[in-house]
Amino acid sequence: MTPGYDALEPGYTGNENDADHRHDPYVRHVHLAWYRDQFGQWASDSWDDSQWEVICRECGDSEGHADEETAEVRALRGPYPTKHKAEHAAHRHEREFSTPLRWMPGGAMPQKGPAL
Repeated sequence: MTPGYDALEPGYTGNENDADHRHDPYVRHVHLAWYRDQFGQWASDSWDDSQWEVICRECGDSEGHADEETAEVRALRGPYPTKHKAEHAAHRHEREFSTPLRWMPGGAMPQKGPAL
């Protein structure tokens, strides 16, 4: 066993049953021509190369048509005129909604903890 790895807390393992729900938004081109596939899921055949959007599944974004999303999800989603602006919004969202990791005195791994 590797020292320090036997004391991992929930949120560090990548286990979907973890209590720590980290927001991990990603950026993509704005999708167009929405339709429902044979399973009832949103699908898109094309996208706009000049606009970008931010998707965060943890916020409840279904990755489908924006009109079907909540106002909060639509506000994050965009669209953004450049990939840079969309990535900036995604990083800001991730920082705002995710618990920061901090080095605790004597610790081998960063831990979730109060701001010092």
